[in-house]
Amino acid sequence: MYIDIHCHLLPDVDDGVESLEETINELKRYEENNIDHVIFTPHINNPSVNTSIDKIKKTYNEVKETIENSVNVKTYLASELYLTPKYKGFIPFNSFVLVEFPTQPFPTYALDSIFNLQLDGYDVILVHVERYKWLYENRDIIQRLKEMGVFFQVNFEGIKTEEGKYYLDNHLVDFLATDNHGISNRKSVDLSLFEKYSYITSKAFDLLRI
Repeated sequence: MYIDIHCHLLPDVDDGVESLEETINELKRYEENNIDHVIFTPHINNPSVNTSIDKIKKTYNEVKETIENSVNVKTYLASELYLTPKYKGFIPFNSFVLVEFPTQPFPTYALDSIFNLQLDGYDVILVHVERYKWLYENRDIIQRLKEMGVFFQVNFEGIKTEEGKYYLDNHLVDFLATDNHGISNRKSVDLSLFEKYSYITSKAFDLLRI
């Protein structure tokens, strides 16, 4: 039993899958790989992807029952928040909020913005940490984020990168996830990696308090 905490499989809401059929086909692959919980995390506030929180929630409410009647996968809704000082909203998963930043340069507001979310009672998951050159090149910021209690998530495709290996080798990875955008947009994700890295992926339910 595994959970994918970061994917773009909610249809026709961002740059992920475009149809409900593709969503269900992808989730059938999940079921085959013993992944029976999935959190949909559409982009919010991303300057490259135009999205609407209202449309995301409406779409999820419309397709949730059909999805769960088609595959043995329990779904949840959250969002991937492109964190800026002036964001207008996001969709949390219980107390958790998934955040992303620009890959370069270092966003000087990052620590303060994360701290403000924490003051509001949220647990922060920094997604695909392997992409942030400014983070990898500054171990002091990595240490500070960890001291703040920020959770680190690495994409499966990032495991083989120099940055991903560093986070894994130094036991800094709290979550591994697919960041799956569907096969029509990107190459197919190797879902067997949930089992291969079960020493990390099996702990996700406890961390999320599901």
